[in-house]
Amino acid sequence: MKKTIFTILSCLMLIPFASAMHHEASGHKISEAEVIKIAQSAAPANVSGDATIMSSDGTILVEGTNGWTCMPGTPPNENVNPMCVDKAWQKWLAAYMAQEEYNSEEEGFGMSYMLQGDIPVDNDNPFNTDKSSGVWIQEGPHIMMLMPASLMKDMPRDPYAGGPYVMWEGNDFVHVMVPLEVTVNPNK
Repeated sequence: MKKTIFTILSCLMLIPFASAMHHEASGHKISEAEVIKIAQSAAPANVSGDATIMSSDGTILVEGTNGWTCMPGTPPNENVNPMCVDKAWQKWLAAYMAQEEYNSEEEGFGMSYMLQGDIPVDNDNPFNTDKSSGVWIQEGPHIMMLMPASLMKDMPRDPYAGGPYVMWEGNDFVHVMVPLEVTVNPNK
């Protein structure tokens, strides 16, 4: 379990996070209780309430009982943009971190919550950091779903089309984004 948690933490360190919840920017030291509260805010209470809670440095703060792991965020923006992931997403995150093959056709279904939203990412390329290329999207509250890529063939690819859409098509890390509020295209 600790190896899986460490892998998840390491994986998330590749994903930059930013949020208004970043108390440390104002010099406020986050207490363990606040870290737990931030991590649990990523998902509904019936998920996060019994989840394993991990701090941004990988320390297990609460040992869960339901197979979910919730994290408050990772360096350099610790304790922001929390995420709760099920076991399938834990495996996906480990493959993403190691940039190893992940076969969605074999792995099946998975769910992840990010009810506090995320920073802008390229919808087409998971490793693109050049904002002058790609289709960039910044989601507010959303869930993410893993499923066999073959089941995504009729879904929209445009993140601004409204409703669920496919992110990172054409690579091992393809998944479905499900926005929980209106996503506004800043270019229109």
